[in-house]
Amino acid sequence: MPDNQHELYFSHLSQISFLGKVYKRFFSSWVIYYMASQFGNKIAEIGSGIGNGILGAYPDCVTGFEINPLAVNYCKKDNLNVHLVYEGKPYPSQGGEFDACVLDNVLEHLTNPALILSECARIGSEKSGLVVVVPGDKGFLRDSDHKIHYKERDLENLSESWQHLKTISMPFFIKSNFLSKHVSQYCLVAVYKKR
Repeated sequence: MPDNQHELYFSHLSQISFLGKVYKRFFSSWVIYYMASQFGNKIAEIGSGIGNGILGAYPDCVTGFEINPLAVNYCKKDNLNVHLVYEGKPYPSQGGEFDACVLDNVLEHLTNPALILSECARIGSEKSGLVVVVPGDKGFLRDSDHKIHYKERDLENLSESWQHLKTISMPFFIKSNFLSKHVSQYCLVAVYKKR
């Protein structure tokens, strides 16, 4: 990713509203962490951004992996455990190191999600889990960088490496086409276990 794209996306991530920060820290991060911690307490957040997700909310048990060097430096200033990753390269982690991986609003930015899903399987332990969060219809349309729009059926057959267990929604815990089309915070949260 060219430096100017890193700068643009870092600026985009930094513009989250106060209410957005509160929602992310005290609600969505808690739900995502709860889902991931069912597999153990050593969690990797892939695409940890500026640390306003579970990395910032649970810094003692979450390790971040991020492709944007500006975001990595920002997180390190807050003493968050985050590592810079490079597209198409293995993450700086031993195989089997984590109990769960979290992809919170990451997959929709990728044209080839197979690489990141296989890397999550590599760094995940034998009984590890995966939590994937993707935006609903309105949220998907809000970001011009979004490439693939995932529906529930897409999440059920996401990867050969991961067995789908369940899908819930946030913030209302009811799956609804109406909410998906009208509430930008509406997301699907899919949980998997390693095959």
